[in-house]
Amino acid sequence: MGQAHDILDRARKAREEKRFEDALRDHLWFHENALNVEPAMAGVRLSFALRDWIYLGEQFPLARRALQGLRDRDTARMLNGGATVQLFHDISAINSALGDERATQELFTQLDIQMPDLARQCADFALPALVATEDFALARRYIPQPLERVGTLAQRLNAYVTELAKSGSTASAPALLAYVLNYAKEVRLVLEVLRRQGDDEEAAAVSAAALDQLESPALRDAVQREFDNPGATIAAMVNHARGNAAPAQEQ
Repeated sequence: MGQAHDILDRARKAREEKRFEDALRDHLWFHENALNVEPAMAGVRLSFALRDWIYLGEQFPLARRALQGLRDRDTARMLNGGATVQLFHDISAINSALGDERATQELFTQLDIQMPDLARQCADFALPALVATEDFALARRYIPQPLERVGTLAQRLNAYVTELAKSGSTASAPALLAYVLNYAKEVRLVLEVLRRQGDDEEAAAVSAAALDQLESPALRDAVQREFDNPGATIAAMVNHARGNAAPAQEQ
């Protein structure tokens, strides 16, 4: 493993050992520097690392304030000449971790007015916050072609499943379940916006296309289960993890 991975692990260990200042120092370093040394940590940086930071903040309030400070600093950059899609992604991920979707909605509203071209590029990252804050009118403007959007999402999922089948590996099952979960979440966001804006006919067409455009019957079944019972995919991921852990526990 690389330096960034090791430092994130060190932050977790420091938190568990109640060395909170050390943990915060490592989280700050990881957030600011991880991509410079390990670009592959991009996903971890805005998911698991932020989750761990929130855990630290529950025991050490200074850590939460530090994360809010980073968010405020980056928000100021967005509005004062330093705006980029990546920076907006960072801010929206931090706000999501903090449970402050309103801050993302307010920032995106300003981008919509002041920097509409950039707002179009950031819209996918803003959509969950717009739905959470019930700003459906603004969200609808950034989903001009719902059927096309869902078709693109379906193509990506089909391509991933095709590559997985070619590899013949079963080790990627958790990743496949994560893809299914993310696909279902994205489709549900689009459907929520359409329905709340009164576009019921288009919502029905999108709902049908979300399944019809999936090439694998098994994949359609998995997505249908998630639609019918939100959380079913997470339960399957947990069961898979437990199944893999069982042999080690029996030895």
